[in-house]
Amino acid sequence: MNKNWAVSIIIVNGLIFLIQLLLRNVFVPYDIAGNVVSIDIATYYLGLIPQLVVEKLYIWQIISYMFLHSTSSFAHILFNMYAVFIFGMPVERLWGSKKFIIYFLICGIGAGVAIFAIALITGGMGYYIPTIGASGAVFGLLLAFGVLFPNVEILLFFIIPIRARTLVILYGGLELFLELSGGADNISHIGHLGGLATGILYFIVTRKHAIRYKTKGFVAAQMKKEAIPNEPDMNYKREAELQRAIVKKLREHGVESLNDDEVQYIHYKEIMIDIEEEDVTCDLQIFLDDNCNGCGNRDACFIKIVKSFKKE
Repeated sequence: MNKNWAVSIIIVNGLIFLIQLLLRNVFVPYDIAGNVVSIDIATYYLGLIPQLVVEKLYIWQIISYMFLHSTSSFAHILFNMYAVFIFGMPVERLWGSKKFIIYFLICGIGAGVAIFAIALITGGMGYYIPTIGASGAVFGLLLAFGVLFPNVEILLFFIIPIRARTLVILYGGLELFLELSGGADNISHIGHLGGLATGILYFIVTRKHAIRYKTKGFVAAQMKKEAIPNEPDMNYKREAELQRAIVKKLREHGVESLNDDEVQYIHYKEIMIDIEEEDVTCDLQIFLDDNCNGCGNRDACFIKIVKSFKKE
């Protein structure tokens, strides 16, 4: 049974936020370049404070900081968790729970490393100021959503419709501008950029090494079959049979007749096969013929035929 990590992340962050509220009046002394100030205990031990990571080896803060949020404003946690819900749920459904949680944590850690590294390089107050929040990981999720569902429309500010891919570019450019402009708004723009950059690096590395974005269920099994040596023809035939079965089901019973594994397989192929429909010529009857071995563009033909049924 797969765990729903997007929901679990929201629950965990909510519970930790309640603990923060209970402890927000519990302070510990914090030495900033010889000046001792008071800081709440949760932020001191779990927030990302470069000085404590370096001088007291609080290494865990590079991970733990992403589970804390500001207790002075509910908007901080509400917007972050809302983003986990609307972007995380579809990504997890497509990728599967294991890959989703690994990616989320990698992006959050990557954002933390970026914050830490920049603080060390630039020095100044950034070395002493704590950073909290899941925003870095959330920006990584936004990137994944934009890559996997580029043409899905999202209501920006709940009003303006905008495509996911455009939203990623817009937010990325805005965060870069705000970081370079040096605005003092108590927002870690470098953390947001770090989450985006980590997500981009993740996609580049995994695709470079052919760790393709397979979905759970059938696709995972299909990739395992493709790894079996000395059976290329058999694997080719298996996938051709699967595609013909899906197309036949679409023709006879419509899109609603597809099961989850078949839908996920189609999503996977749509992600991996980027086609210009006018460049692919397909004949439905030939495609459904058991003797059709394809012409090297079988996957592209499959996607074009599937899209034609979706438009009906």
